[in-house]
Amino acid sequence: MAFSKPPATSRWKRIPSWGWILILVVGVIGLIAFFIGSFVAIATIEGVASAVMLIAGMIGFGVTPLRKPQNTSGFTRALGIAFFALMGISVDQTGNYLYNKPVEMTMCDGGTLTRKENVSNPVPGSTYIEQDFVCYDDNGEPIKRLNIFAVMAIRFLEYILLGYLLLFARRVLWNATRGSS
Repeated sequence: MAFSKPPATSRWKRIPSWGWILILVVGVIGLIAFFIGSFVAIATIEGVASAVMLIAGMIGFGVTPLRKPQNTSGFTRALGIAFFALMGISVDQTGNYLYNKPVEMTMCDGGTLTRKENVSNPVPGSTYIEQDFVCYDDNGEPIKRLNIFAVMAIRFLEYILLGYLLLFARRVLWNATRGSS
């Protein structure tokens, strides 16, 4: 007499209901921790926001995945680059070493730029993170505290330049791949 095997059941179907509850709770907690950690990293760790904005720019301007350059009007191109630059100064207040070098060269009068963040909790349930850009002399004494709006103006110009560089890179890559095929 031949015995037949019972039908195979999926691993997922064998998880009891309490297991699903546990998976859902851990998933929600992990998602919340990811979002909170992302915001803290963008606001406090130098270079994280720059990397996020560079990746967003590469996708938005069609560098990756490579899209055919379009003959858009100057107004449309200006609108896209201005939006990218405004998002850049909003998200990337911290900058990175490369983005902060022009700030240092133009505003620190031979000193060294240091960026710190001031975190305060003025009201329960709220957290304010302010960027503090200070120029120091060779002895480590503060020379000047920079106005955040001046730093943001330089950052705006940097993101305009980056937008045009990404559009240029897309055109060069498109011509290189189109010419080789």
